[in-house]
Amino acid sequence: MTSEIKKEASRDANKLLNEVWRAGIPVDPVQVARAAGLCVLEDASLASNILGALIKEPDSEPLIMLNANDPPNRRRFTCAHEIGHFVRRGATMQPYATIDFRDGSSATGQDDEEIYANEFAACLLMPQDDVERFASEGLGDLEMSIRFGVSREAMNFRLKNLGLG
Repeated sequence: MTSEIKKEASRDANKLLNEVWRAGIPVDPVQVARAAGLCVLEDASLASNILGALIKEPDSEPLIMLNANDPPNRRRFTCAHEIGHFVRRGATMQPYATIDFRDGSSATGQDDEEIYANEFAACLLMPQDDVERFASEGLGDLEMSIRFGVSREAMNFRLKNLGLG
């Protein structure tokens, strides 16, 4: 079941990238979110245990809130993760809120929604073709993490999942 969720997330991330992003690496998740119809508050005053949130209020555009106290690479991944939650929900008009806690299921990725959102974020920020190309050129994880604008930990996780690390 997990592999099917990851395939779905990968397919959806690639589809969104093909629809709204043409600028290459690094992918700017805030621009992608805005092109997909979401509002993004990049410097929200959130509690220290909250990474970010996706909120849909009645009669308004969905809003992604990113914790102002997090470093840029963390906010980029959180933004891509929240886009994943939005894409999976589809175009519902119903109000909802998804809050991702630093030490909750979003960090461990143990439920289907979080598995999907984490995989979506990884695929959006580190497209497989680009990762494979950089690996074939001999770039290491540190250089790739800099080019993709992600943490070294996220880069290593992506390399491992693609069988490259």
